[in-house]
Amino acid sequence: MRFKLAPPQLSETHLWQLHLPTAKVDLALCESWLSPAERDRAQRLVRSAARHQFIVSRAGLRYLLAAYLGCPPTAVQFGYGAYGRPQLSRTCADLQFNLAHSGSWVVYGVGHCQWLGVDVEQLVPRPRLEALIRRCLTAAEQATLPAVPTERLERFIQYWTVKEAHLKAVGLGLSYPMTAVQVRLQPTPQLVRPVQAAEVTTTQWQTQLWCPDATAIAAVCVGQPTRFVRRDWPGWPAADALDWSSPNAQNYQPINW
Repeated sequence: MRFKLAPPQLSETHLWQLHLPTAKVDLALCESWLSPAERDRAQRLVRSAARHQFIVSRAGLRYLLAAYLGCPPTAVQFGYGAYGRPQLSRTCADLQFNLAHSGSWVVYGVGHCQWLGVDVEQLVPRPRLEALIRRCLTAAEQATLPAVPTERLERFIQYWTVKEAHLKAVGLGLSYPMTAVQVRLQPTPQLVRPVQAAEVTTTQWQTQLWCPDATAIAAVCVGQPTRFVRRDWPGWPAADALDWSSPNAQNYQPINW
């Protein structure tokens, strides 16, 4: 039976999270879904943990997009922007997506707005935290940081993930200085000063923070009004359980968080 997901409505952005340590995956199946370029990139990763993370995160992306598009994961075709951001080729669909991974977590965002970015970061001590704060936060943002070390780290990561999601949404990544973007976290995350670039034609930014668990912080940023729908991972198939040629699609009924 073929696995299928209903695509997000035009006013929605779907958010998925995958916990790598508990993901029961067939690694050989995941790797078989990747393109030759993706498999080559995976093999160049020296650390086995990094290689496993890359294979599963990219296979998970193909799995989700294939379920939205109604095609095999191997049929999903990507193009790449000027700064390496992946996007669906024009022959696939008008869906937009973004993904991020850090430590135990992978997060995915899927919607219709071309300005869509996600980020996730582990809450682990940063030996050079104060240097990062000076390099990444504006004076106004720095003034809001608590003095207690654990709270200071958490607030910094909140700023970082919102900024990173925004920079990924516009396709610039860390090529754009983080101090040129300003964020207000309270009462809800908001871009006070978004990216100023000729190619960015939207001014209606919407952001959200959430915690996949107590050890991680994730953020999403979309360049239009949207309703964020956070969803549980749909599980992984057995290698012999999928028939991508079957005309009878099995709809997944998500559990919203």
